Amino acid sequence: MKIIFKVFLMFCLTFSVQAAQKTALVIGNSNYPNLGKLDNPVNDAADISEKLRILGFDVDDKYDLDRRQMRNAIREYARKLKKKGGGGIFFYAGHGMQVKGKNYLIPINTDIQSEFEVPDEAVEADMLLRSLEDAGNPLNIVVLDACRNNPFARSFRSSEKGLARMEGGSGTLIAYSTAPGKTASDGAPGGRNSPYAKHLLKNMTKTGLSIEQVFKRVRVGVEDDTNGTQTPWETSSLRSDFYFVPSHIPSPVQNVEQSKPVLPVKQPVVAKVESAPVAVEQPRTQMQGPKLIIYTNPEEANVKVSNVSGSYRPGMMLSPGDYRITVSKDGFRSTKQWITIDKDDVNLQVTLVPEM
Repeated sequence: MKIIFKVFLMFCLTFSVQAAQKTALVIGNSNYPNLGKLDNPVNDAADISEKLRILGFDVDDKYDLDRRQMRNAIREYARKLKKKGGGGIFFYAGHGMQVKGKNYLIPINTDIQSEFEVPDEAVEADMLLRSLEDAGNPLNIVVLDACRNNPFARSFRSSEKGLARMEGGSGTLIAYSTAPGKTASDGAPGGRNSPYAKHLLKNMTKTGLSIEQVFKRVRVGVEDDTNGTQTPWETSSLRSDFYFVPSHIPSPVQNVEQSKPVLPVKQPVVAKVESAPVAVEQPRTQMQGPKLIIYTNPEEANVKVSNVSGSYRPGMMLSPGDYRITVSKDGFRSTKQWITIDKDDVNLQVTLVPEM
């Protein structure tokens, strides 16, 4: 779905990162004229781009790129990181392969007839890592959903599958949609996303999860969906903790409760009857469940949550499921987005864009 608004959801690192210092490059290659079309990479890239914009990233999303365009996109991404610093995320969905231990991302319109042509026709993944090292920013996350079946397997002498393991520079996490040397699923027929992108989208906005915890949950979800045939993998040299959504966002509900004076509560007592013990009414147990807290800018914006009875209340508890959040105010563009509630609290910060 095309985004027609800008939404920002708070995330933090252990060091200070300003809004302008969260940069992402997302590439999805689906339409390979010589190799056959892949169903989901463009969808995956579009959905990841939307989620990263919600998370406050400056996102440059590209689709169906040839080799020159891919190299230029990576070059511009590294230039931005070098200028702005902060954290960066690179996401790629499409064909990828390894040749002699080196990984390559396959552009569209490629004309590869033999294995020796791959370095000249494809984009070496190490080029991306070298560009990040040159940028010198403190944190980089590289996500490669690029281990789909090798389209050249029949014409190549080697039998290497999937991608080879890579090591990034200090402050880099590299996430693969499947284990080294294995292939990944493009998704079920008729589906929108690959299993990997599906679970990454589901978990990257969960409150209080470190990046390592996010990918652990992705791994479990993908393994369950593929009956254990696909196991996502990561290598990391991160030096700082990274959270898409921190757990320590102040809760307005808690602040209100803490501001109230604590008063003694009188316990009603049932009268004593012939050797019967005194019965004291026990306080009711407060309903437990995941809480939804939405911060809006401007603060007096209207918030509606679909599929619930009554109006939205900060800190309201919801049953697990999918909910559509609508935020609106006169003079601003309204926003709508879907969120998934399971067992974790969800904190959203939504900034409305004034109407032009």
